[in-house]
Amino acid sequence: MKITLCEISKSAGDQKIKKNETTTGNKFDQILHQTINKSSSSEDHKMTLPPLQNIASTRFDLISNMDKAQNIKRVEKFLDVLENYQNKLEDSAVTLKDMSHLVTHMKSEIENMLPFLNSLPDEDGMKDILNTALVTSTVEVMKFNRGDYL
Repeated sequence: MKITLCEISKSAGDQKIKKNETTTGNKFDQILHQTINKSSSSEDHKMTLPPLQNIASTRFDLISNMDKAQNIKRVEKFLDVLENYQNKLEDSAVTLKDMSHLVTHMKSEIENMLPFLNSLPDEDGMKDILNTALVTSTVEVMKFNRGDYL
């Protein structure tokens, strides 16, 4: 197939015409204005939320009371471990080898109670009690491991 000069000049002329059509920009303005008009008319159909009176009431105070009771039992259980340790210290028939299991248990309870202590609010009275018990038990574990009771 041969390419002639007429075909080359014809294709170059077609490209100039296409450039002029695309650079006018009138079509873009028309599309932009149509889109703006459509979006402004759709704002009239906004959804409205139902009033707050229609939302069912939920009793959150019952949940917090259950948590408080559970937390109190948890602290009581920890204090029972400390009391058991105190009773075994007073008993001269109990050997240190027998107490080592209790000290290990007390150490694991300390590790379990520390995150709970940090989660309590500062104004909670239980936080002070638990903090004192944790400090006391930590000191007792250190004393036992150091050999103060030999």
